[in-house]
Amino acid sequence: MIRNTLIIGFLFGLLALVSCNSDFDVNDKWRDTPVVFCVLDKSQTTQYVKVNKCFLGKLPASEMASVSDSLFYNCDVQVKLNRKQGNTVLKSWNFWPSDSIPKDDGYFASDKNTIWVGKPELTEGYTYELEVNIDNGRIIAKGETSIVDGVKIKTPDERAPKVELARSNNDFVIGYNLGKNANLVQTNVYFNYLEVKTNGDTVMKSIEVYNDIAYKVNTGTYTAVEQSFSIASFYSSLVAQIDQNDETVVRRLVYMDPDRDKKQSLTFAVSTADENMYTYMQVTKPSGGIAQDRPIFTNIYIDPESKNNSGTAYGLFASRYTVSLSKAVGSETLDSIAKGMHTKNLKFQPWTDNYYITHKPY
Repeated sequence: MIRNTLIIGFLFGLLALVSCNSDFDVNDKWRDTPVVFCVLDKSQTTQYVKVNKCFLGKLPASEMASVSDSLFYNCDVQVKLNRKQGNTVLKSWNFWPSDSIPKDDGYFASDKNTIWVGKPELTEGYTYELEVNIDNGRIIAKGETSIVDGVKIKTPDERAPKVELARSNNDFVIGYNLGKNANLVQTNVYFNYLEVKTNGDTVMKSIEVYNDIAYKVNTGTYTAVEQSFSIASFYSSLVAQIDQNDETVVRRLVYMDPDRDKKQSLTFAVSTADENMYTYMQVTKPSGGIAQDRPIFTNIYIDPESKNNSGTAYGLFASRYTVSLSKAVGSETLDSIAKGMHTKNLKFQPWTDNYYITHKPY
């Protein structure tokens, strides 16, 4: 669900740029302009496509965006994904509309949130073409991308039963292979723990302790990459994000599961994306200069076969791959969290606690 929310969030940011860009003449005649957003993810079985339209009017954009009719087409919309080799379509999958994924309140209308859902078979080595047919061919918007595949975390080793982050003067290294067609990579590390409340409830918690985005312009097949963060910053993140003065908490425990294949103390997540997403991120990132005008990136185009083929389309059609690995921490780390100079007041229990004796997977 988090990944789906991120995809929808990217679309709304793009739509805001299109709808509110000061380069548009507010007195210009309205033109039917579709906005299409899709990021294929081979690591997932279900794929999503968002189809909206640009809007123009005399009211403030924030007010118009709160009305569903401003964002969604009221005519027939068909979404299809084609697997191609050269100009030949080898196989196609139809997507179906769904309103079952809720959207948070905000500027954009939340009473309706139509997303097209499909379960295509994604295979590296082919070109994938997204085809959005609006109003029986009046507008046909298309985009192409290749599949990101083969991402693998190498460090920490998936065979290792635990990891240690006890020596704060060292760095912790995360190593992985980017996989095919990957130019953009985001690495996240999450710390998972339990809070035992005064009323007897036990609550699962998770905080992000590391986040980094790297851009790789020239990458070969399965390029090996290493990233690292200071162990001292790990402990600083715990102190910054966990409330030591929360009187509703009796004690805290670093999360573990006796099954090594289940969620553990630390979750390492690596997401890689293709050149389309890389370019989109480069073009739309905030300007560091005096001039703040930013171009609008789109790799969605109007098919010449459209009945109305003189218009423009906006959006992004890209590919990504996400892989995660969860590891328990060892006794040294448990002791450092419970008794360390900076974290000793966070109510974490030492490694001798019965919870660790019965739950640790090593």
